[in-house]
Amino acid sequence: MLQKKIKFTHAKFEYFLLQINPNTELGKIESKLNGFKKLEQKNAHIVLSIDGESKNNELEKIVLEIVTIANKLELNLHSVLRNNFIHADSISGVQVIDIPESEKPSEHIFNKVLFYSDPLRSGMKLENDGDIIVTSFVSDNAEVIASGNIHIYGEAKGRLVAGSGGDKTARIFVGKFNAELISIGGLYRTMDEKLPDNIFHKSVMISLDNKNRLIIEPMAY
Repeated sequence: MLQKKIKFTHAKFEYFLLQINPNTELGKIESKLNGFKKLEQKNAHIVLSIDGESKNNELEKIVLEIVTIANKLELNLHSVLRNNFIHADSISGVQVIDIPESEKPSEHIFNKVLFYSDPLRSGMKLENDGDIIVTSFVSDNAEVIASGNIHIYGEAKGRLVAGSGGDKTARIFVGKFNAELISIGGLYRTMDEKLPDNIFHKSVMISLDNKNRLIIEPMAY
């Protein structure tokens, strides 16, 4: 069966990855989708990633409930990511896809570093093909988009997008973490819940693990 493919690289919010497990409450799922809605007003594509095993009838119920919530918010559940427990080509009419492998390694110019010493105010966007180093702070509703790594010495709110060309080895380093959205290599996560004390306003490093999950780790000095 041929499947329509979705491109897993962007810095223009072409799709959002909704990561859940079979026990995630509907209220939390709706809260995450509302977070995506704030970033894209309508017709945003959602890719569902389910971490863990569920029976077929439970998966069908989960997908149908998410479709209903997404439609209410004018969002589109595009597909479900295949995992070790999902073998069907579709679930409740929603296609199941594999994460596409890159045809060749990402090519970035890592010696192009943008230094920015002024505060990045609300509504401003800082973008660079390479690393970005911000020595001040990043306000709410500001964006930092880098094809390489991001380093922010002060407080970071707003949206932080590293590896914007698809580089999943990129990392984000923050002096005081309080971002509303983070992304590495095209995988996004909105911070729509209260942050744990060990990372809120703390120095953190953000990276992708070998299962393409965004990991936020506190850094000790």
